[in-house]
Amino acid sequence: MKVWIVLMAALLAGCAGNETRRQVLADPATPPAIRQAIEQEKIRVGMTKEQVIAAWGPPCGYCYGTRESSWGDTWEYNVFGTTSSGIGRGTYLFFDRAGTLTGWSD
Repeated sequence: MKVWIVLMAALLAGCAGNETRRQVLADPATPPAIRQAIEQEKIRVGMTKEQVIAAWGPPCGYCYGTRESSWGDTWEYNVFGTTSSGIGRGTYLFFDRAGTLTGWSD
């Protein structure tokens, strides 16, 4: 039963990312460089949270690395990472108080 719940949550999160992607790409206020990054599934410093979701989908909602703080938010992606064990090498995105992407970990 727990596996089913996790799979459904992942499916719904993907749908949310796709809808956000359509909205951001349709918005004439989205700068061309940001639009190109989203189409290539890349992120850039200066993106809004919505633009990041449009490019990469929503962050991991159950991960320790995804959290809010008074100075800004941290989102975790790629939970299983790229180590031989596949654990603990997530990518962390850092947002300022205004919700603008300021950088990420490698």
